[in-house]
Amino acid sequence: MAYENTCGKCHTPSLMGRKGDPGELPLVSSLSEFYRNFIGPRGFVPPLAGPVFISRWGSKTAAQLIARFEETVPFFPPEGMDDETTVNITAYVLQVNGARAGTRPLTRTTDVVVSSITR
Repeated sequence: MAYENTCGKCHTPSLMGRKGDPGELPLVSSLSEFYRNFIGPRGFVPPLAGPVFISRWGSKTAAQLIARFEETVPFFPPEGMDDETTVNITAYVLQVNGARAGTRPLTRTTDVVVSSITR
């Protein structure tokens, strides 16, 4: 899955981020230098699911979330990451947070407010 091979390395497969606790999977030491540098010495990476994520992104649009994901890609361009993959990962993140498929496809310009489509 695209998420696990890219964002999931830092934000974890559960989307719950990192608190910097020992033993968080995948182990930071198992990641490439690019991912280790992105995570940094504190080991903190914000969650992409749950109340903390919704409090941060709930008032923003899906397009803004996609743009944020695209901003991080230049730091460590994951293999196979392109615009379509970024949109698909955003759709996955929204789905995990309770969003259901809408009547229009998600695009880089979708202006729906995140909290209006999540639980």
